[in-house]
Amino acid sequence: MRMSDDHGLHRDANRSWTLPSDWYTSEEVFEVEKQTIFTRGWWYVGAECEVGETGAFTTTTIVDQDIFVIRGQDGVLRAFYNVCRHRAHRLVDGSGCKDRIVCPYHGWTYDMDGRFCGGRGVDSIVGFEPGSFGLAEVRVETMIGLIFVNLDLTAPALREIAGPMLADMHTHCPLLDGLTRVKSHQLETAANWKVLVDNDLESYHAAIAHRSLMNLLDYSGFEIWEHDFTTCHAMSNTNADNEAYQVDDNAAVKRALYTWMWPNTAFFIAPGRANLGVFHMVPTGPQTSVQNWDFYFESDELDDSERSYLDWTIGTLIPEDTVLYENVQRGLRSRGYQAGRFVADPNRAEWDERHVHMFHKLVHNEVTSGLK
Repeated sequence: MRMSDDHGLHRDANRSWTLPSDWYTSEEVFEVEKQTIFTRGWWYVGAECEVGETGAFTTTTIVDQDIFVIRGQDGVLRAFYNVCRHRAHRLVDGSGCKDRIVCPYHGWTYDMDGRFCGGRGVDSIVGFEPGSFGLAEVRVETMIGLIFVNLDLTAPALREIAGPMLADMHTHCPLLDGLTRVKSHQLETAANWKVLVDNDLESYHAAIAHRSLMNLLDYSGFEIWEHDFTTCHAMSNTNADNEAYQVDDNAAVKRALYTWMWPNTAFFIAPGRANLGVFHMVPTGPQTSVQNWDFYFESDELDDSERSYLDWTIGTLIPEDTVLYENVQRGLRSRGYQAGRFVADPNRAEWDERHVHMFHKLVHNEVTSGLK
């Protein structure tokens, strides 16, 4: 791994090099990212309504840390490390509903607020203090009906990071807060998570790789803007009858909005009835990741346009990008490539890669701080 001071990154995208190629393949960099990025960032979990009743829970894994989120008897949503304080067995799997958390290994029991309730024979343990054996808590917050967790108890609040982005999303989709998760799609991908984010943050590739998307949207009206830890780009629907899916002329959402929140969650609103897609780019290793896609709509009874939109996104758009991800990852291992440059043309916003540059600076800051 090359270790120069700035790795060629410059504050001006037009003067900057990209991150070094070995940052996409290095086990050392990946281990640092675990500690400096994924233990400090807000991690998408799922829909809040799916843990609405008392005792309802769901699980997630942040790289190598198992977490569960549960609705307490007091109605409060809490998150904990998914590990028994006795001998480290996982406590719950998947999702469901429980009135108490009982470890399947030795039966140690916890209340829904994480308090230790009891275990066989604990009275014989010298110096055992039940009040000190509650579950280790994790930050949990919600926005637009979605759950996020953060392993850093001192991290900035979710809405402090996402507030300006949320305002943009509400402008484009007024019914954003009342949507229902209708479809989920997962795909293992032979590429580093940063390759997925890089691709998500620019549309320079769209004219080459996404013919139907170009037919759906008017890229001549492309707009981009950013905040400290979020980005947005937007464009209008070009015509109702296109190669992707048919859009009603009277549809509530007229413009597509693609947003991203540090470090690895993208949100997209498509022309049509009120809708939201969540693209969670999950790292699984230095050169592997999982694409998690959740699709939210006004109702689980989809109309023809929404069904066509899902079919097109899952059957055409995602596969087109997946081919790009995996080909880029192969290229990053090549001896013929070490780093690239950014296109940042102020006159052609649809070609602009300044958001990729912003992402690279954020990654660089975190990784280099962890390597010191």
